[in-house]
Amino acid sequence: MGAEDTPPAYKTAPPAYDPKADTTHAPEGSEQPPAYTYNAPSSYRIGGKVITEPLVNIPQVKAHLALLRAFKELRKTVQDTSAQVLGLPPVVSDLSPDKRWTWFVGLAVERFQRWLEIVVSFNSNIDAWIERCMPPIDVLMVWHAYLLNPGWHYEDNERLTIFTQLSDYDDMLLAVLLHVGDINTYQATPDRMAAWQKATQTPWNPVDAMTGLSHRYVECPKCEQLNTVQFMTAEGTGYLQHQFAFTCERCKYEVTKEKLAVKKFARDLLVHPLRNVPTLCYPFTALIVFHSGVLFNTIKLKDPQVALQVKDAIERDHLQCHSGSIQGKVVLDQHSSSESPSRWRDQKVKSGDILHIQHLLIPQFTRANRILSAYFDDRPFSIDLIGAVIRQGSFIDKMHNFAWTEPTYFDDPVDEIVLVHSIARYHAFLDLMVSSPSSFFVPTLDIDLAWHTHQMMGKKYANDNLQYVGRFIDHDDKVEENFLSNSFDLTCRAWQERFGIPYMHCGCPLPGDTVGQRLSRLTSRFKSPQPPPAFPSSTPTTNPLNPPRHPDALSATHPSEHNCVSDPNANTHTSEATRAKRIEKMRKRRERDAKLVEKGKMSKREYDRGAEHDLPFLYPVPFFYFPPVVACGAWSMGHYGAGGCAVVSVTFDFVLQNGS
Repeated sequence: MGAEDTPPAYKTAPPAYDPKADTTHAPEGSEQPPAYTYNAPSSYRIGGKVITEPLVNIPQVKAHLALLRAFKELRKTVQDTSAQVLGLPPVVSDLSPDKRWTWFVGLAVERFQRWLEIVVSFNSNIDAWIERCMPPIDVLMVWHAYLLNPGWHYEDNERLTIFTQLSDYDDMLLAVLLHVGDINTYQATPDRMAAWQKATQTPWNPVDAMTGLSHRYVECPKCEQLNTVQFMTAEGTGYLQHQFAFTCERCKYEVTKEKLAVKKFARDLLVHPLRNVPTLCYPFTALIVFHSGVLFNTIKLKDPQVALQVKDAIERDHLQCHSGSIQGKVVLDQHSSSESPSRWRDQKVKSGDILHIQHLLIPQFTRANRILSAYFDDRPFSIDLIGAVIRQGSFIDKMHNFAWTEPTYFDDPVDEIVLVHSIARYHAFLDLMVSSPSSFFVPTLDIDLAWHTHQMMGKKYANDNLQYVGRFIDHDDKVEENFLSNSFDLTCRAWQERFGIPYMHCGCPLPGDTVGQRLSRLTSRFKSPQPPPAFPSSTPTTNPLNPPRHPDALSATHPSEHNCVSDPNANTHTSEATRAKRIEKMRKRRERDAKLVEKGKMSKREYDRGAEHDLPFLYPVPFFYFPPVVACGAWSMGHYGAGGCAVVSVTFDFVLQNGS
């Protein structure tokens, strides 16, 4: 086994949990499933805390699934309806279905930004909010994807005035979904549709917006003139295209996404929350006072003092970025002490000398990559929302293929136990996070569904994390495929060690024991007492982590691999070779399981389930979307690309060097 095939070691080993727990779910050799029975938990343990009400409940998960059905239907309409029927403009009529969807999502992000400017607070009066602020389904889709990047969403919520009104609500999206019932049957009133069109200058129906929304206003980074730019052009230079560029109408300056990103970075440097400075606003007046990536803290959620230290550290060093290739290097220009930092900043911004942020290496503080990953265009948001929406497509497809998004699928209590089991496993997943704070864990589909539902609660999700886990658990959907695969093996082993029950029951081959794990069991008699069970009222035979024999409950323990993509910086041959090694590893595990079936140590029914779906982490997705600009060549958290769902539980504290 090569180094690249070896899961990362535990930084904090999860303790053994209950070695007497029952891991047998059906009689060996039995081919007839027993009746669907399941012992729902009456309480949940997360670390040292016990709660009697789950952090996520069944109605919330059902409302979330209904929302996913609406997203699926929207995508189907956009991709499958002919260009002639939709009345698409010629410049997009010949796009492939996937690229047409990407273009549509780009329009949805524009509509989302315009909506944020008009949404208002109604003091938790949800009926008034729905009547006056409810957005169309495409805007809900962007909001949903934003919430599923909870670290960035929380920070932007605190950092940007564009979120001022929306930040009054902890879990508004879920509350609205529960209040309106099935979102697929929601109909906006004529007054609401008219008000939307007047305020945003776009039609209510997102399909109609495909023909009615063709351009946006972009401010020149040199002379600050607002220019009208097309989203798509025949030359490929539109705002939503990879080669975006235009010439300013006033000063004839050539504008690109890189230059817009650098201007945004410079503006964030100019606006200081404790100084009297002119108000500098983006289109739609989104005032920013901190750089992206500096305010958020996993222990305290936000740390303005550190954020100000970072801003001041950049000012002290008189950061100057010279034009050139994006692969270049930043030059820290040592100006004379007599030159005012604010005057220097003003001159650089207005003259256009700061044209390219190529790579930030600031000696005063860590996590420069996280900061620069947020600067890729002129929008106020810290993440690429087009990519965020597209990365959820694979997960939505999985829920659709299970038929879980169908409106009556979980009406029968016999079927609803699948969701009860999903929620129980999610709470155990949080408990696993408490047991090993520095590890990188990957959820299964059922856990991911409950986890996504929890993230939709916004600030409540953040506060629940701090209260029960002791820190914020971020949701990283940008993880390189090989790292994700190895981390999933680690998760399987950690789960087995802590709970004494397999992590997967979908039929995919589980990883074998490492040498360290075998030695660990030999010395387990010398270990400290085992921690209490995750479900205090359960016994080994009634452990809620034992899945019901419902086929959906078993299939849903397949890895949640949505958005697993290749390392964009890796050699193609190397990536293919690494993928081939994973395929060979899975093949050998299947051979191992076939021998277990022959020996009567594994049910053939369980083995056959593994042949009903693809093996995980073999096909990177999405394969059709590439952001117009790589964010200054920097990638958050040290991982690459935009990939599968995983937990990052690294503390986001800044360490200022030299005593700063």
